Amino acid sequence: GVGIILREGRRLTEMVLELLDFTRIQDGRMTLNMELADIRSEFEDTVFMYGSRLAQDGITLEYLENDDDIPEISCDPKRMRQVFLNILDNAAKHGSGTPIAAEIRYVEDAVVVRIRDFGPGIPEDELPLVKKKFYKGSSKVRGTGIGLAVCDEIVAMHGGELTLENAVGGGTLVTVTLPISQ
Repeated sequence: GVGIILREGRRLTEMVLELLDFTRIQDGRMTLNMELADIRSEFEDTVFMYGSRLAQDGITLEYLENDDDIPEISCDPKRMRQVFLNILDNAAKHGSGTPIAAEIRYVEDAVVVRIRDFGPGIPEDELPLVKKKFYKGSSKVRGTGIGLAVCDEIVAMHGGELTLENAVGGGTLVTVTLPISQ
């Protein structure tokens, strides 16, 4: 019983924080605390921290390591961690317990983060709508439907782009592209 109460308390706290962020974005009050940051380190820390949490639920989070030399970028590290965590959380919720793959690369003067689940994917007719505020589509998973909308806004405020697509072979692939310089 206590475990359920703790999980539901965390879920409600996350919903309130999402709603507060949504309100700040709507009012134009969301600000970024930009600094030069090691985005690979921020991403890896998030992946490893969340990966251990997922392991408790029997979900494998595989980090696809590479030797790309990724320069520091100007960003709000706290907000970028929020984006990474939200995408990983969505992959865990909608991936039906399948493994999740995560990677960060340096591609043509941009940092590219890819997170993929191997679940059922997103119905094609819903794909263009999933980043809209409060859109939940046919998903039965709990949530407010604003997490991806907030992430999309945060990434856009960094001059980047967030895309979602159905991956070849099944599942959903989320890509965050951040420019090296703005």
